[in-house]
Amino acid sequence: MNSDIPVIIIEDNEEAKTHLSTILNRHFSNIKIVATSDTVKEAISVLNDHNPEIVFMDIELKDGTGFEILDTIDNYDFEIVFVTAHADYLKQAIAYYAFNFITKPFDEEHLIKAVNRYIQLKNRLFTKKKYHLLKEFITNSRLLINTGHEHISLEIENIIRCEADGNYTFFVMDSKEKYMASNYLKYYEDLLGKKGFFRANRSTLINIKHIHSIYKKESIVLSNKEKVTVSVRNRSKLSDLIHELT
Repeated sequence: MNSDIPVIIIEDNEEAKTHLSTILNRHFSNIKIVATSDTVKEAISVLNDHNPEIVFMDIELKDGTGFEILDTIDNYDFEIVFVTAHADYLKQAIAYYAFNFITKPFDEEHLIKAVNRYIQLKNRLFTKKKYHLLKEFITNSRLLINTGHEHISLEIENIIRCEADGNYTFFVMDSKEKYMASNYLKYYEDLLGKKGFFRANRSTLINIKHIHSIYKKESIVLSNKEKVTVSVRNRSKLSDLIHELT
């Protein structure tokens, strides 16, 4: 039996919200709508209070846009399905790694296909049991990553940074090799957070052993000379890191 998939709907049109909820409840017994919202301000609070896997989001809301919500929530790891009457937002939605983009009035079949696609992808990812087994596998030196075709064992100290790319994560090594792993950056942040890795911004996790220098507490230069900007949200954490290291 599939576990419940928590969903949040951010939509300021009551009719559209009800229609979307009805379709999800009718076709997916494992979809659980945990919250709804119709404003940017409320949506930020709701998303911080819950842990959704999918967020159905209208782009134009009463007090702003859905993009403002995502800019505020720095390290989100849910999938976004934009549901909007404004097709001209498509390119911007892609820049925010949207899982899907559905225009209003939306087609019920299109919506069902989008959710089924998520479920299929979800089933390929590690289960919670596998996650805990992997945590146990990690010693002080190695990490096992799933590249889709094989599992590769990496020396943790040789990882310079991890970079988010949609549903995948790239591992950049000090040997200049690069591996693509079939999982979210947040997943690896949970595994490596206590192994000396620092979340610099929404898309980058760095190995503090490969910090070459820190510039004005705003950016980090790595051992391979790459420069990583630290998000405003994470600069206080960088200050704490500097304090610990000096």
